[in-house]
Amino acid sequence: MSTTEGLPDPDYLGDFEQKLPLIRKIYGSLDEITMPELKTARFWSGLWVLDVHSLVDIAEKLEEIDQNGKDSGVAQFDEEILGDTASSATKKCRASSSEQSAAPKKTLQEPPKRTRNKAKSDEALGRDNKRCIVTNMELPQVCHIVPFALSNCEGMLWSLLHGMKAWDGEDAMNKVQFILCEEDDDSIIDEPANMLCLNAKLHEYWADGKFMLKPNGKPYMVAMEDDSVTAERQTANQSNSRHSMRTRSAAKRMVNKLRWCQEMTFHWLRWTNIKMTDRVNYVWDPRDEFQTRDHETLGATSPDPWETVTDGKLIKVYADREADLPRYDLLQLQANLVTGFSLTAGADPKSYDSDGEDLYDFF
Repeated sequence: MSTTEGLPDPDYLGDFEQKLPLIRKIYGSLDEITMPELKTARFWSGLWVLDVHSLVDIAEKLEEIDQNGKDSGVAQFDEEILGDTASSATKKCRASSSEQSAAPKKTLQEPPKRTRNKAKSDEALGRDNKRCIVTNMELPQVCHIVPFALSNCEGMLWSLLHGMKAWDGEDAMNKVQFILCEEDDDSIIDEPANMLCLNAKLHEYWADGKFMLKPNGKPYMVAMEDDSVTAERQTANQSNSRHSMRTRSAAKRMVNKLRWCQEMTFHWLRWTNIKMTDRVNYVWDPRDEFQTRDHETLGATSPDPWETVTDGKLIKVYADREADLPRYDLLQLQANLVTGFSLTAGADPKSYDSDGEDLYDFF
């Protein structure tokens, strides 16, 4: 089950006024260090995904490198602190795939290609009352938070996630690796925890990276009214308690039932015309680079009342078990990825089709 509420229009880039001077400071430090590859939009967009604490840490490490001499710490900084964005990790995966195709084929039989489990999709539909969690429209489609295609290349997915540890934190990415790359078919890629119910138009926009559902903290329990409890009535013989009778009635009564809830905030994403390989001026303010977009033309509406889906809408998804909710770790990963995507790769969104069953549809 899901509900929506209105919230003020937030800034999905986070603590903007604190981040901007830190990012400018980082780029100012790069001018003193021979690291031209870090002056691209790919690195710039990755910085905007990080929180303030991480940016402070990077700025301090750059200052330390500058003080000790650039040759003493640049390589370590590049490898351990900056890491890879999802895009660079993806490129490495594709290169690795090409190398493997050129190598002699192994005699071991490849595992059969996985297909979507309709029963699991039906579970997600049941959880969300067969309605879009954003618009409350009927007849939604089930979409995946992490693309289903990646279930057919877990080794490649593992490498991609490993390359993102410097950006999203080692603990967080270790957890994501564990739940997505488990052996013995325990991966949750095709479980309700990796599924959302969206109408057809929003499903398309989700694949194109036009909006995000940013998790508002981790799941919590909430008391909700439940009228499905059957009450038991007792009819007693007042003159002789030994002759008391118990009869079950079909009457129902309202009780409070504890359910799990995951909150998310809907954000329309703003794109730039900047490509990942473009050189970046460190004084850039992303807000000056955003393309103009009228979200009313996107056609995402709620029927009751009939209104355009606005930035800042609060989405609540409920389930009887925490394991059946959209997984917080995957929602946070997706939010970080599409934030960077909107600042760079979103300039050419049709280059990225992420919702097919074939691996190469994803790439």
